[in-house]
Amino acid sequence: MNTSKEPVKNSKAKADVVENAGYDPQAWRKLLGPKHWLSWLSLGLLAILSYIPNRIRDALAYLLSFPLTLINNRFKKVTLASLNTAFYGHDERFIKAMYRKMLMHAIITAFSYGEGTFLPTFMLKRRWVVKNKEVLDEALTRNQPIIFCVPHSFALDRCGLYLSCHGLPMFAVVNEQKNPVYDWFLNKQRIIFGGTIHTRAAGFRSIIKALKQGRYCYFLCDEDLGEEFTTNFVNFFGTPKAMVGSLPKLAKLTKAQVLVLNTAYNLKTANYELEFTYIEDQKDESDDSYLARVCTAFENGINKHPEQYMWFLRIFKTAPDDRYFTNVYINCNKTSSEVDVDYYHRRVPYDHKIKDRGPDYKPIIDYEELLKAKQSEQSKS
Repeated sequence: MNTSKEPVKNSKAKADVVENAGYDPQAWRKLLGPKHWLSWLSLGLLAILSYIPNRIRDALAYLLSFPLTLINNRFKKVTLASLNTAFYGHDERFIKAMYRKMLMHAIITAFSYGEGTFLPTFMLKRRWVVKNKEVLDEALTRNQPIIFCVPHSFALDRCGLYLSCHGLPMFAVVNEQKNPVYDWFLNKQRIIFGGTIHTRAAGFRSIIKALKQGRYCYFLCDEDLGEEFTTNFVNFFGTPKAMVGSLPKLAKLTKAQVLVLNTAYNLKTANYELEFTYIEDQKDESDDSYLARVCTAFENGINKHPEQYMWFLRIFKTAPDDRYFTNVYINCNKTSSEVDVDYYHRRVPYDHKIKDRGPDYKPIIDYEELLKAKQSEQSKS
């Protein structure tokens, strides 16, 4: 195991400056009005929390996680729905324990969110641990652009700073936050050591341009962007899940290599751990197969710290076709009543060949009766 106290040696000279796409570093000037004062005050609180010893903060997060699990809000309902889908067959005690642990890590992350901005660099560097730095070093010697694919774990922002802090010309592809002050602050912190921000709304071309100019992309491709934008599915914890299907095309167009980066926070050592996996390019491989290998690398990392994944996201909201008629989040809407969710039939393994099935195709499981019953129930309601 290698700690990251020495800078990573970048084999490539820094690329030409690439402008931010969809992000304005000077946006804070427009956010000084009274309606934003509470948000700015909360950032001041983050500054104070940054200098409280992390052991004290972690202990407080542990204590707070117990009473907070009793609050039956939408956050809890979505999280439990995701956990019950991914860990189908586990008892209620396991699911509740996983929820509490996830909640604790969410609080730990919230308490530490200001550290990247308010702590001196030497304090940040001493808490990064890279488990297999040789994978990153070898990728840098290939003299190609790199796409770092990162799953939605709580440590993703803090571990992303490791790359830019050690001299890599980075840019991050992000979604805009609802709160404009937090959106500005988080993005400003992401590029505090250099780099640029590209919002998804800015489009695909800005990402291609940056990669072709030699910059390295920090890319979260395990998002469910909704039915309208979903073209590819993978089996994630035994459940068909939407993936950002542009990754294989992006890698081919820019001749970029892909490294999966799994991130975690070690409660015992209070360090942030990074682990890289190189996704080898295979000739004539389909996009579905490529994304499945990326997802397998995600799962391998998440399985080591499943409580640190953001299960509160609606990661299973988009289904591949009518066979997956179960909406696992049906009880999470304000207008819905409690129904008995059929998690089992949302977990049928995905087979992309079904999309091209012929007239004689017969599924392994007969869904016709189930679908008829579901449609009959919906027509009555």
